[in-house]
Amino acid sequence: MPRLWRKPVAVGLLLAEIGSLLLTGCRNPGQSTLPPSAVPSAPHALPPLSKGDLYADETVPTSEIPIEAGDTLEVVIRRGAGEEKYSSFVRENGSVSVGFMEVDVGGVTVAEAERRVQDAARPFMREPRAQIALKKKLLKIKRVFVFGDVKKPGMVPMVRNMTVLQALAAVDNFHETALLEEIRVVRGGDFTKPHILTADLARVFTYGDLSRNITLEENDVIYVPREHLGDAKEAALKMMPIVQVAMMPLYPALLIPAFMTFRP
Repeated sequence: MPRLWRKPVAVGLLLAEIGSLLLTGCRNPGQSTLPPSAVPSAPHALPPLSKGDLYADETVPTSEIPIEAGDTLEVVIRRGAGEEKYSSFVRENGSVSVGFMEVDVGGVTVAEAERRVQDAARPFMREPRAQIALKKKLLKIKRVFVFGDVKKPGMVPMVRNMTVLQALAAVDNFHETALLEEIRVVRGGDFTKPHILTADLARVFTYGDLSRNITLEENDVIYVPREHLGDAKEAALKMMPIVQVAMMPLYPALLIPAFMTFRP
């Protein structure tokens, strides 16, 4: 081999070796390197995530929302042809004043609160009928969480009957390196025993098969993994400026012989 070519070839081989080592070290950022034995058998119990009141596509409280301290109740008690109206504030202990009556309504639904008000009023009124309108102090929107190879990871307000596909659309979709066949959905309030489901959106885009497009529940955590080809692509993009700078001094050595051997 001519001496002129030895140095470029040696440097090229060295850069190729460095690139091979970098690509070999690439891994999915959501994949743990710890062995299964490193996971404790009895993990520390975490409190369950709080529940929301409304879905993102709702505008008024539903009948299933529990009454909490700080809420306001608009109470109407009808007896015969007459009626009495009260506006009552729910105190910290969950009780509310309806006229001269004290009724415990903390943590119950509107329907149950109406029954309790009627029971409290029955010794003083004949066949009372209570109707309650709930005005929440603060409405909390139900949500899910999306992480991984998506464009805008984070919390997503949850609409009723939300699916994994809808959640990904809410975070401006996924990157081209996303592994859509193995999307993980972590479910369950008990984080010591999570329930893990697998969604496959590749079936949706390839065959129109929606059978693995999972319907979500409140506080679900969706993780979209990245294929290893995406890791290699990211490493290559980071390496290209380094390779270009390293190759610049070699350009004359590669180009001059080509011009010297050229014959018209």
